[in-house]
Amino acid sequence: MEQYVIRGGHAGAERLAVLARAWWPTTEALFDRAGVVVGMRCLDLGCGGGDVTLEIARRVGPTGFVTGIDMDEVKLGRARAAAAEQGLSNIEFLAQNVYDFAQLDVFELVYSRFVLQHLSRPVDVLRTMWAAVRVGGVIAVEDADFGGQFSDPPDDGFAFYADAYPRVLERHGGDPLIGRKLHRLFTDAGIAEPEVRVVQRVDRTGEGKTLPYSTVEATAEAIVAEGVATAGQVAIALASLASYATDGSSICGSPRNFQVWSRRSHH
Repeated sequence: MEQYVIRGGHAGAERLAVLARAWWPTTEALFDRAGVVVGMRCLDLGCGGGDVTLEIARRVGPTGFVTGIDMDEVKLGRARAAAAEQGLSNIEFLAQNVYDFAQLDVFELVYSRFVLQHLSRPVDVLRTMWAAVRVGGVIAVEDADFGGQFSDPPDDGFAFYADAYPRVLERHGGDPLIGRKLHRLFTDAGIAEPEVRVVQRVDRTGEGKTLPYSTVEATAEAIVAEGVATAGQVAIALASLASYATDGSSICGSPRNFQVWSRRSHH
């Protein structure tokens, strides 16, 4: 698999937890539209620290079940601990590369968020995800379009983040504009009539505004290794982003987040 751009482990899991809280209202609305209800068997592919997986488990209840798959054992360990702490027994976490996942006709929901942007072969993964959806079930994918983020007024640290992260993602085989292409990738994977929605967050204060900082911080090694910027330039950008996160006089526009889903009517 491509080398994952964002640092994993505990620090990575903390960043993902903030990301999950910031985006949960729009993800929950997607689940409402896609018809995720009590009793469903679900898959969260590339689940990270399991933040969304736990929410799905709560949503489908004890008669439902959810499987989270990720390749980061540290994050999965945290996810298992969180599930135990929250008394959720209708959940399992498995260590696996997303390219190696293959199950047929098993789930009522197959879901993935902010994973395909990292992959050089997203259509292959969409095809295996679709194969795992039972008749009547749903595939739902959320992913970013990094052509959409903004700051007003302009900020040097934010400009660094908006330039450096997409560049390093591309150099690692990913696609920073994959969100707008998802509808077409669904079609390429043989998934019929995808529905599409775009959501975007604007933060003036609060933890959502720390995400540009944590994204640069978590990708700093890759940014330097790929020659996108020097360690000194990264340090300057991080200092700028730290003050930006607490500056209530500016607004931070997230990347556009594309939500694409389709229901399987037949095999």
